[in-house]
Amino acid sequence: MNEDINTIMEKFKDFTDGYRMIMLTLRGKEGGKVNNPDKVSRRKISANKEEFKKILEEFLKIKNSSPNIPLRIYSSVNARDINKGIREFKRRQLESDYYDEDSKYKFYLDIKNRFLSSIMVPASRAETKFLIDVDYDEGDNGWIIEQELLEAKVDILFTYKTKNGMHIVTEPFNPNLVSYKVNKDALLLLTY
Repeated sequence: MNEDINTIMEKFKDFTDGYRMIMLTLRGKEGGKVNNPDKVSRRKISANKEEFKKILEEFLKIKNSSPNIPLRIYSSVNARDINKGIREFKRRQLESDYYDEDSKYKFYLDIKNRFLSSIMVPASRAETKFLIDVDYDEGDNGWIIEQELLEAKVDILFTYKTKNGMHIVTEPFNPNLVSYKVNKDALLLLTY
């Protein structure tokens, strides 16, 4: 699927402001862990809509220049709280003082990924939106889950089609009210 940057920005306009993780990756089940000799996976943090668009444009160029590799671009459904992420990173950094020497050095040699990981823990969210991933190839019917959500009086914020089904973004609610798995801090599939 080749969508242009303006189409994606308009479609996901409510999910581009604030600190957000944007990720270009090849999914594991599509060969991402084994069949990725070019190491095309990238992760970056944007602070606002303008940075989001710039990173998205960069990732789209990489994706579109690799037509034989099924790359996807994702973004965090929830904006991140940078101060909470920094606090989590510092906690992990202090904890690394008690690692064995080799593990301690690995922590510092992989510092960027350690920080990105810290900002993506659920405790570093700046907001809370839930995401339900409905896969049609697994026999799921999107209308059934939407009906369950409506009956439970859940506020549906955004619904869109994905490669194999759909994503439904909602306000927080009691996940026990529905029969589907509810992701409390997931990634939006921007393009595939």
